[in-house]
Amino acid sequence: MDLSYKPILENTKEPIGDYSFQTWSLPETGVYLFFVIGAYLALVLKILPDYMKKRRPYTLKGLLIWYNAFQVIYSAYLVCLYTSYIIKHGIICTSCPQGELLRRVTQDIFPYFLAKQIDLLDTIFFVLRKKDNQVTFLHVYHHCIMVTWATLYYLHKPSDHFVGVGLMNSFVHVIMYAYYGLSAMGPRFAKFVWWKKHLTKIQLVQFILVITNLHYQQKLTPCPIPAAFHYFCVLSIGSFFILFMKFYLKSYIKRSST
Repeated sequence: MDLSYKPILENTKEPIGDYSFQTWSLPETGVYLFFVIGAYLALVLKILPDYMKKRRPYTLKGLLIWYNAFQVIYSAYLVCLYTSYIIKHGIICTSCPQGELLRRVTQDIFPYFLAKQIDLLDTIFFVLRKKDNQVTFLHVYHHCIMVTWATLYYLHKPSDHFVGVGLMNSFVHVIMYAYYGLSAMGPRFAKFVWWKKHLTKIQLVQFILVITNLHYQQKLTPCPIPAAFHYFCVLSIGSFFILFMKFYLKSYIKRSST
């Protein structure tokens, strides 16, 4: 493998071309994740539930409408951003960015990394509204894994390896937050959210496409990511598929039969 790609595969503080690029070591990234995910779990599983125990649920209607509108617009921006990159470099990225291109790639990665941190607010709003049935293992696990993935991608192993994943995930989020936004508007808009179960179908299809993209990206690129990171991503998406399929069968198929 070309040694010029070494800064992406290993932690380094060496300059790449005219751009001094610095990644975080795995322990440094782990410390960041420990505090972020630890604070998230403490808030949504202990601190906020205890705070809300003797309080009435907050409605947060106006806040939720604006929050979901922001998420739709932000996710649409990411779709445009990564579509533009894929048009230039292909759905399977083989450019092995260095120097100025790597600098631009890290700039494009940052909005996705930020989006996964912002998504944690979903759970906080559920707890404040006492929607305890929404704070499931699937929901919390999904958020924790996505924060871990995006953080490792941005801080520890930056490249254009996951551009296709970012595009597909952001597209689904446009639809998902549009659904949440309509739901937050109240009963008058209930007729516009009949497609909830189809949203889960879209998510299941997304997982299949993401695993396919991950496989061929790793196989065809001249600069693959470390095998451990690759299998972490594949197994994470595989677990999402199983858990979402279980949710779909329980919520729609079995209920329909009953």
